[in-house]
Amino acid sequence: MTNLVLDMIHQFGYIGMFLAMILEAVIIIIPSELILATGGILASQKIFNFWGAFLTGLFGSVFCAVIIYAMGYFGGRPFILKYGKYFFMKAEDLEKADGWFQKYGMFAAFIGRNFPIIRTFISLPIGILKMNFFSFFLYTTLGSIPWTFAFVYVGYALGNNWILLAHYTSKLKIPIYILLVILFGKWLYTKVKKH
Repeated sequence: MTNLVLDMIHQFGYIGMFLAMILEAVIIIIPSELILATGGILASQKIFNFWGAFLTGLFGSVFCAVIIYAMGYFGGRPFILKYGKYFFMKAEDLEKADGWFQKYGMFAAFIGRNFPIIRTFISLPIGILKMNFFSFFLYTTLGSIPWTFAFVYVGYALGNNWILLAHYTSKLKIPIYILLVILFGKWLYTKVKKH
């Protein structure tokens, strides 16, 4: 799937990158970081323009957020629970996004755009609650700028040395797994203690 997305970007340029961002929102297994970094790499090779890659990534990200907002706004929670599986959306993802929204309000549209998985689903509860579209659009656009810029810039800065990024991020996996096990253990302990 990842190779298909990269081929799409290479073959169709900015349009391919935009379509890849849409696929990322629908099929979560495609990381937006990879799509954005690829745009940056192509910019370093003078195939793309840096700002063109950035704006394409930003436009794709915001476009997808608006679509997901509309699904929540017009379809509501029953639509998501019934048809979400076709878009790789699970009930627990919706609950996680709900939690973020309850905690941070409309600001969740801003900060949520910079966290994996949450960034995709945070638009749902905002749409379901029929929050003001202009505010949502503004916060989503502003919130998407740091994420988009960071990964396009990383791809641009590394250029053909992007393999180094994969090498170093793979080394980070072990500490991340350990942290997840500790967090799960803590969560399990509190659940057992309650009962």
